[in-house]
Amino acid sequence: MTATSYAADHASAYADVLAAGNAVTFTLAGQGVYDPATDTTTPGPDVVVTGAAIEKRGSLFTYQALSLIAANARTLFFVGTTYGDLPPLNSVVSWGGSTYTVKNVRPVSPSGDAIGATVVVSL
Repeated sequence: MTATSYAADHASAYADVLAAGNAVTFTLAGQGVYDPATDTTTPGPDVVVTGAAIEKRGSLFTYQALSLIAANARTLFFVGTTYGDLPPLNSVVSWGGSTYTVKNVRPVSPSGDAIGATVVVSL
């Protein structure tokens, strides 16, 4: 059995979401590496994922399961600039003039590489 590539579907989805939504950047600050011998932490590189997103109707059940306040949460459909990219949990994104933190990511990945994802963010 050969693996199916959905790269063309990803490219089409990215173009559609970018046309209908906004370009976004998710950033997870570098966690760094702790050295117990010197009692110092060396900063690590930030993880940056870019793409396009549109806001979609969120699920109150999902917000409740994540212990989120519905008024402070948003649900985005995200397609990464690069096929397979997903925003990391706890990364931050600017949306609608506010800064949100990623609380949940549900990828659409029929072959293992994500075409897009539903991303729940909260203040």
